Amino acid sequence: MFDTSTLGKKSRQKKQYFKILLCFFFISIIFLSFIKTNNLSKNIGYSNENPNREEEDFSKNELNIPEIATDISMLQDPFTKNLDSLLNFFGDNYESVLNPEVSTYFRYGDPNGTIIDDRIYSEDNLLFYKTLMKPQISDIETFDTYLKLKSTPLWYNNSNEQFSYGFVKSVNNSTGQIAEENRYLVDNLLPIFLLIENIGDNIDTLSIDGKFPKEFIEEMFFLINSSEFWDQTYLGFSDFNKTSEKKTESNLYSILANLLVHRTYQQLNLDDNVKDRAYYLANQTMLSLGNKMWGDNAYYYRATGNWDTSVPGDEYYYLSVNALGIITLLEFWIETGMNSSYLTDAIDIYNSLEKLRTDKDNYLYQNIAQPNWVISDPSYNLKSNALMMRACLKLFELSGNITYYNRAINISTSFENNFYDTLINAYNSSLLIGDKNFNSNLELSEAYLRSFDVYNSTRLTSEYNTTNEIPNYVFNQDYLNLTSTYSFNKEDLYYDPLSDSYKTYKVDYNITDYLEEPIRVEIKYLFKYPNGTFLNQFEAQIIYPNNSHTLSYYIEETLPIGDGYFIYVWANSSYFGLAQTVKRFNVISGLINKTIEGLVNILYQGPIINVTLPINYTRSDNLTLTTSLEGENIINYPSQPVNFTAFQEVRLQFNLTAKLGAIPSSSEITFKIKRGNIVYFEVKKVIEIGNSFDYDNLIYQSKVVKGENIYVSLDLINFLPNVSQSLNISFVGLSEFSIETFTQEENLIENEVKTISYYLKTFENIVDNSISVEMRVLQNNTVFYSEVLTIETISKYELISVSFPSTISQGATANLIIILQNNQEKSEIFSLYVNDKLVQTNINQ
Repeated sequence: MFDTSTLGKKSRQKKQYFKILLCFFFISIIFLSFIKTNNLSKNIGYSNENPNREEEDFSKNELNIPEIATDISMLQDPFTKNLDSLLNFFGDNYESVLNPEVSTYFRYGDPNGTIIDDRIYSEDNLLFYKTLMKPQISDIETFDTYLKLKSTPLWYNNSNEQFSYGFVKSVNNSTGQIAEENRYLVDNLLPIFLLIENIGDNIDTLSIDGKFPKEFIEEMFFLINSSEFWDQTYLGFSDFNKTSEKKTESNLYSILANLLVHRTYQQLNLDDNVKDRAYYLANQTMLSLGNKMWGDNAYYYRATGNWDTSVPGDEYYYLSVNALGIITLLEFWIETGMNSSYLTDAIDIYNSLEKLRTDKDNYLYQNIAQPNWVISDPSYNLKSNALMMRACLKLFELSGNITYYNRAINISTSFENNFYDTLINAYNSSLLIGDKNFNSNLELSEAYLRSFDVYNSTRLTSEYNTTNEIPNYVFNQDYLNLTSTYSFNKEDLYYDPLSDSYKTYKVDYNITDYLEEPIRVEIKYLFKYPNGTFLNQFEAQIIYPNNSHTLSYYIEETLPIGDGYFIYVWANSSYFGLAQTVKRFNVISGLINKTIEGLVNILYQGPIINVTLPINYTRSDNLTLTTSLEGENIINYPSQPVNFTAFQEVRLQFNLTAKLGAIPSSSEITFKIKRGNIVYFEVKKVIEIGNSFDYDNLIYQSKVVKGENIYVSLDLINFLPNVSQSLNISFVGLSEFSIETFTQEENLIENEVKTISYYLKTFENIVDNSISVEMRVLQNNTVFYSEVLTIETISKYELISVSFPSTISQGATANLIIILQNNQEKSEIFSLYVNDKLVQTNINQ
């Protein structure tokens, strides 16, 4: 088991250390950015190092904040900025000693944070780990903490009675005894929210000592489904286990919990009985609330067991109840196939609650109204308004209507301006009461965490006004037009009862400065050369009624031709998170070449090769440009002016000649078209520089009779136009006793192609069936060319066959037939002996 008694403190310490490192990191970025920007201002061009880099790594999930982005405020959302301080405050001042294995907390404190009530509430401590501690602990730590909370006096279990278990209302810290023994519906729904929302898809796989979260979700589900809470007659939930009274708020929570069970069990393919029962309970409860508790476009507060609302106060309109009603109706809307009546009811409640804003300059809502909407409790309550903030966020998430997000922002601003105690680092329980209520602060924490999710649901898309993903732009002619849309983007699932499956829905809202709060929606562009060095940067705003921003950037001729220029684009605002994207483009001159005619693979020293460079001139202007052909091992072709006419093809002619005396090797040549220092076209090719002489048409015998000559013929070529050359041709046997070594000097005059032939003498005592002979072409004892010749060797005579009958009749003549082959080119006299006796044949040669 994990030690979670100091879990909150350790997590806070880790986060503080991390923040120190993060601050140091960004301070370093600011300092380095200043240095880099200062250096870049001196660099009007860009380095040619790695000019053709094809790509950078943009697949990582973390933000690639450009080095010049020195405003680190864009990384801080306005909602969760005080949550660390809040966690520290309650950890330092409200932690109890109820159980040494798990941290539990008091609810009530005075304005200074001094505890004024000894009770510890189940709701608070379950909500604490569901909300404020959620970002601090892992799935396994969440489950371990829940198991330890069950080991505290907050958990009641009477093993003698079925379903006589659950979390009690509160216990006394000093005695460890139960203070309020009733088991309330909300307290026993919270484990379902905690385990499913914080652990997610792992509820059926994660385990501690053989226990799985799913078991404990079903434990609480079976409890609320029992007669302890569920009224099968009147189809609703009792507020706690010893009453039949029904409160709208706890029934709304039950709907949310059952819908959550249904969705989770459907997606994880878990117990169908639990899934179907949860959907039934949610549906029946919603019908009961709609039929019995719906008043003037809002929900009543409470009813008796049979849903009677005749008791004074029953039909009052509570802000907390109806804010939760909006959330529940919206959740029910997406869990029932998007039946529009539920969305309509949620919007009606939102509009009705405007009656709780008697002061229109104050964005907060008063707490309670009578059935005629006359205010009965004019207080501005932190918990109720936090729920209303969540309701506004939910409306915005599902509708994309910015009005609701505006309201959530305004409520949040009021909290920060009027509720947050900067000396204590906690929020007051109401506008006029400075007490620090743990439960109210937790409700606010949940609202802020939900806000953080909305804040981060942003996307930035940037599109060129061309069909190409990576377009080509002609310098000194084209404008780069890039339209960027910064949007809130939310994708979720809704349940389709007909197909019994979940389907995707999306909500998009294009973010502009159209908010009631004075904000700026900033968009920034950072241009980089293909090698990643800084080129330029621009800043702009997305201003209503525009839903996007279009950057128009003229491609000047000072931009070097190249593929893979980068544009980093990022946008942010005060109440929406940073989003980024990256685009690429190429800079071209408008001079297009696809082939080079006449270019040889080997350029021998001496010959002049005519090369043609077809250029498709796609520019709209007429220009006079200079052309050149350059290379280290060639005679450079002098620059020539060429007139280019708009949208016409030009065929450029070049003479390509290797320098005499160049070392044979791979060599790079460059075709270049310029205007002044501006390069309009450049293509590089690698060719082989050959020698000033060569050989060709090598012919030789494939077979030779041992002891006879091998005939060899070849052409020697002198490429030099004005100089004669002397070469040595040698043939050396690589096989033992193959040929007599042969060397012959040959003289070639200017531009001569000389055909020569030789007879190479072989030895008669060659053993192998073939021999290898190396031909070498030398000059001044240096071998320039060599080639190995493989020649089959045969004997002078070859016995082809011998035949003689195996049976001879007496008196008959037997014929001995011998077939011999003479492989020589001359006739030979021979004699046949049989048993050492000369036998006359019909031929003798």
